[in-house]
This record gives sequence, structure tokens and C-alpha cells, in this order.
Amino acid sequence: MTIKQSIIRRYLLLSLLASALPVIWVSVLYDRFSESAFQGMINDKLSAQLTATASRLSAFIDARRYQIETLANFPGIQQFAAAQPGLASQQVGALLQVESDLPDLFGILFFAEDETLRQVIPGQAASGPPYWSDTPFSTTGLPRMQIGDIDMIGPALPRDGESGWLLLRHALTSAQPGGGPAGHVALHVRLASLTEQMAGNTAGGTLEPILKTPAGYFNRVGVLVKPAGKLVPGPEIFPGWQPMLQVDASALAAPFDRMRRALFIAVMVGAILIVLLFYRMSVSLRQRVGELVAGAHAISSGRLEYRIADAGQDEIATVSRAFDAMARNLEAHLARIVQMEKMAVLGEFATHIAHEVRNPLAAVKTSVQALARREQDGRRLQLLEDMECEIDRLARVVSQLLEFGRPRPPAAAAVAVREVFHRATQLQTAEANGRGVSLSAQGDTDLVLQADADHVLQILLNLVINAIQASEAGAAVVLRASRVDGMAELEVSDCGHGIAADQLPRVTDPFFSTKAKGMGLGLSISRQLAEMNGGRLDISSTPGSGTSVRVYFPLNEENHGQHTDH
Repeated sequence: MTIKQSIIRRYLLLSLLASALPVIWVSVLYDRFSESAFQGMINDKLSAQLTATASRLSAFIDARRYQIETLANFPGIQQFAAAQPGLASQQVGALLQVESDLPDLFGILFFAEDETLRQVIPGQAASGPPYWSDTPFSTTGLPRMQIGDIDMIGPALPRDGESGWLLLRHALTSAQPGGGPAGHVALHVRLASLTEQMAGNTAGGTLEPILKTPAGYFNRVGVLVKPAGKLVPGPEIFPGWQPMLQVDASALAAPFDRMRRALFIAVMVGAILIVLLFYRMSVSLRQRVGELVAGAHAISSGRLEYRIADAGQDEIATVSRAFDAMARNLEAHLARIVQMEKMAVLGEFATHIAHEVRNPLAAVKTSVQALARREQDGRRLQLLEDMECEIDRLARVVSQLLEFGRPRPPAAAAVAVREVFHRATQLQTAEANGRGVSLSAQGDTDLVLQADADHVLQILLNLVINAIQASEAGAAVVLRASRVDGMAELEVSDCGHGIAADQLPRVTDPFFSTKAKGMGLGLSISRQLAEMNGGRLDISSTPGSGTSVRVYFPLNEENHGQHTDH
């Protein structure tokens, strides 16, 4: 069997294709589905996150707007801004100190009409100008935006280790009747307090929140950054102010890449396992098919006893058992054919010999009888009588040869077992008594056979004679009848010396005998007659314990195999 012709190779390729193609197809569908599903999920999630971030930022600015509006309208704030002494100014100073101490503020600033810084109220978070530094504080060049009555200035970029900031400024009106503007009050807001309202990094650091402002982009801690990667914009809270999410595409695709690699590894491992499995199957299959081929060659060369030892339960074991059954049947069939040819040759030979010997024997016997009638000498007369006995013995042998060579076809009829047992025992009682052997019939003697009565009687007589001759004085020969598997079993058993195991398969062969003066045709003829009547003959024997011969005949269906006349 070449590799190209191997069925294992074909099934291996089919199995690899059947296992790999669905996985590849699923992988492609998985990529498409997961990408679209992930994009939809991310977009929904990012949209919700950005909306929430915008709401927090707006809420923070609104809280500061409310705070500055409250301060701008507080009674006495104008006198405090104009540095006028009095109880009102002291109360306003105490209020401003409390308001400036909020963690989101550096402090509270007062500006003149020309936007020069006039007065500062530092808070607990105050640092750098205009509080503890000689560096001038200026809002020149900073982005400005009008939100209602509030001016939002900034944001100012962080520099020199200082934090970024923005101003929420509200105009003050003069305390004099009909007075005009008296300057501005402003909240000096920490830029980091505003950017902290954005959520932290999400999705394992792949999404980074960024606040877009007119002055640039700031991260969550208020540091100016340069965006890299894809930016997902959120809703604007003010013109030019917008929360965004920076997406790291490489980090976002990493889980999908790992999943693809894992899927590819799984496919490769599966393919390797399939190859190893089929290789092992191929080795086993080739070995077992080789045994079948060897068995076929053995049978074709004439070794019909060859058997394949395969104790499995798979298809090859089934074929092996069928092969063994075929070999057994073929061996048995050829044995029957050989036996039939042997019997035919022996029958033809026996018939020819019988015809050639029978007539001369009759003439010799007639001459011996005539001489005996005239003989007066007692010694010669005894010799003539002995010769006549030997002639009769030869005549019986010739008759057996004729029966073996040309057996009469059976005339099947109802045969009562009781009657053939009675005749057989009656005819052989004298022989049994002469040897001191008891002869009896037992079992279901009411059975009725469908066979030739003369053939059945002849078979029983041959078997009973053999049993009596094989028994010692005081032994017993038993005829027993029983029903076995829908057939009648007639058994003749003795307690004689038995038959050796190596001789048992040959005792029914023509001219084979274990007796010194036996012709070896009795059992041969008995088996032949049993098979002609649709039965069979089985022999079992144990050396030293006796022999049992069982003859099976069909039962008479009209009488249901049973004799009704008791």
C-alpha cells in the first residue's frame, strides 16, 4: 500500500481541512463581529463617559460662577475693594478669607478699572505670584470669554514649577449714588482642580482623558500635553472648551492580537494532534491489515488452519473474525469434499472387490459343505467346519463392503425408539451375556423418529456390538434416548477402555480400527447412514473411562416426535 493510495492519508487531509477551515472561517467572522461590536460598545461607552465628564466640568465652573456672583453682590464688597476702613470692611475681609481658603482656589483678587491688580486675598493653596513672588502678575495675552456677567480669563499655562490657573472675574459697581464701575473681583482658580473633574485612565490605560482649551490641551493633572493617536471629542462646555479621550490604538488592539495568536496556536496544536493521531492509527491499521493480507496468502497457499488473533471490538476485528470464520468453513468444506471423494473411491473399490470375491466364496463354501458331508475322519471334518466359518466371516466382510460401497437410499418413515431399542437389545443379549456385560435401555423411549427403520437398527447394532466388545465382564452398556434441540438423541455408552485422543478423529474413517480383527467399517457405515437420514454421529471418549456415541435423528412431525401408544 503506497502513501498515495493510503486511506489514512486521504482521511488525514479531509480531517485537517474539516477542522481547519471552520476555525479559519470562525476567526474571520470573529474579527469582523468583535471589531464592530467593540467599536459600538466603545463608542457608546465613550460617549457616555465624555458626557459625564462634560457635566462635571460644567458643574465645577457653575459652582465657581455662583461663588463669584455671590461675592460681587455681597454688601460692603465695594468699600473693601476701595480699601475704606470700617466694620463692613472687616466683615467682608473675614468672609473673603473664608472663601479663599477653598482647596480649588489660590485666592481672591481685586482689580482696578484699568485691570491693574489692586488687592489679593491669599488662600491656603496660594503659591507664586501674585502672593509670594516679586514676579508681576498679568493677564495680558490670555484667552478671554464672556459667560453671562462673568469674564473667564485663561487658562494660564503652568511654568517654572508653578501650576496653571484661570480667572473667573465679576465687575464691581461703585458704592456712590449713580456710580460707575469700581473694578473687578476675581476667583483665582487652580487649573488642576478643573482638570481633576475628568475621569482617570480607562481600559487599561488605552483611553486618556484630555481637556481642550483655547490655550492648548491639558491632561488630568493640569499639565500641557501634545495629543498623540486618535481623539474622541466630547460635548463642548464653552466655546473652545471640550473634554476629549485620547485612544491608544496599539494597546486597544493588543487583546485582539493575543486572541488571534491564541486561536492560531490552537489551530496548529489541533493540526499536530490530528497528524499524530492519524500517524498512530496508520501504524496500527497497516499492521492489522498486514495480518489480514498474510492470512489471505496463507489460505491461498493451502494453510487452512491459519487464524488471525484479533481480540478487538472495532471494524478490523470484525473483519478478522469473519476471516477466521471463512477459514474454518472453508477447511470444513474442503474436508467434506475430500471425505466424499475418498468415500466414493473407497466405495467403488469395495464394490469391485466384493463382486470379485463374492461368487468365488459361494463356490468354495458349497465345495466345503459337500466335502464335509462325505468326510468320515473327525479331524479333517473339524478343519472343514472351521473353513466354513471363515468363509461365512469373509462373506460378512464382503456384505459390509457392499453396504459401504452402495448403501441403500433411506426410506424415511415413523420409527418408534422403543421398538428399535427392544430389537437391538434382544438381538445382542446373547452376545452381552456371553461376555458378562449388562445391556439396558433408558430415557425417553417414547420418541418417534423420521428415518429408515433398518438404517437406525443397523446403526444401533454396530454401536452396541462395539460397546460390548470394548467392555469388561461386569460392566454395563446403556442405550439412552432424549430430545435435544428439536432432534432425537440416541446414545450408546460403555465403561470400557476408551479411545486415545489422537485416534478419536480417525475412528470413523473407512478401514481404521482399534481392534485386532476389526475391518474398520462399522463406525464408517454408521456415520454414513446417519448423515443419509438427515442426522449426525458424535463420539466422545476418555481413555480408561469409556466411550459415548450419540446419534441424532429428525423427529417425526406428525406425531410431534412422541409415541402415543403406551
